Amino acid sequence: MSRPRVSYIVGSVPRTGSTLLCELLGRTSVAGAPGEYFSPYTFRVQKESLGLETLEHYVEELFRLHTGPNGVFGAKVHWTHYEALFGRDDPRELLPDLHLVSITRRDRLRQAISWSRAQQSGKFHAHDPTKSEPAYDADHITHMLRRIEREEKLWDRTFGRLGIEPHRIVYEDLVAAQEETVREVLAFLGVEAPADLDIGPPALERQADQVSLEWAERYRADTATSRAPAPGGA
Repeated sequence: MSRPRVSYIVGSVPRTGSTLLCELLGRTSVAGAPGEYFSPYTFRVQKESLGLETLEHYVEELFRLHTGPNGVFGAKVHWTHYEALFGRDDPRELLPDLHLVSITRRDRLRQAISWSRAQQSGKFHAHDPTKSEPAYDADHITHMLRRIEREEKLWDRTFGRLGIEPHRIVYEDLVAAQEETVREVLAFLGVEAPADLDIGPPALERQADQVSLEWAERYRADTATSRAPAPGGA
């Protein structure tokens, strides 16, 4: 099937578990093959390699390649990618029967640390090669925290502007109840889960480790010190 009957976007900010969610949805065989198709880089490369002229032509090609047998198409979209490709245009003009799924992370500090480490090392997934060893940088972590807050607000404003209430997922809840979360997304899409649904363990390797814990403790200590009043102050 070239044109889907149902489409969905997993709207996210980096390091929220959106890749994990999309991997699990893809395993169901009824939620399409959601991937990061709308990054400006991917869009530019595919346009050139396939000789496509517009975003509309690109989306048509995505439908042809990635719409599931039951007519479902999904994609993971970070805020900066959405802003670059769609701007203030209504994505429903390109994506039929569009459903929006929002995934966020309760522990923003750990998210910011993960993002800081990934940006420095170039290692966004466990299988990626490490380009350089990341170093603790409180200012960079603060910058990431501010980006997370800003981009989450921009997603919420977009949901409001479009008049679409998304299905909301929190990363920590996804990790704790993966199959239940996937079933809830399928129900939200109006897609019946297979009777023998078994998503199994995720293939993704978690990148959180002792370093992340140590950076979190160090950052809390550093910021607590910076907020403390000077000796003898009022």
